[in-house]
Amino acid sequence: MVTYLALGNLSETSKIINVPLPTLSKWKQADWWKELVDDIQSGENQRSDNKMTKVIDRALDILVERLEQGDYQYDQKTGKLIKVPLKARDLERISSGLFDKRQLIRKQPTNIKVDSVTQADRLLKLAEQFAQFAGQKIPEEKVINEYIEGEYDPVVDDIIPEEITDAIHDERKT
Repeated sequence: MVTYLALGNLSETSKIINVPLPTLSKWKQADWWKELVDDIQSGENQRSDNKMTKVIDRALDILVERLEQGDYQYDQKTGKLIKVPLKARDLERISSGLFDKRQLIRKQPTNIKVDSVTQADRLLKLAEQFAQFAGQKIPEEKVINEYIEGEYDPVVDDIIPEEITDAIHDERKT
């Protein structure tokens, strides 16, 4: 099994372990083969995970040390290595990356999506829904925008017909 996983080829595995190819092919179709493959791969994954965890822990330890004591830099005047504080750009990249990774581990968002729908769009959608409920005509976007900007008065513009307002204006004495 391990030989097959290492080679990825049944005929090569057959030659190396001296088991006939038809037998290996038959075994490969069995449920126990798939379970064994999963177990072996799981163990390998666990070992790899442990190694990666050690590397990450060591890298974080070194990073903390560099944050506290500074980073190495070659001094051309003295010809020696000196420690200098980390640059702000490097600190920003480090902290940003670590923050995002921590958020992912905690299953929290790494950014906030801003809704691009404007207030006018929201009001228009609400007006459409209210009009549908009342069984009325849906107001035009122009009317909604005029209302938002203060140019539209529903009492005057919708209740008093235009003919009456014009008639009053025409009858008024100078």
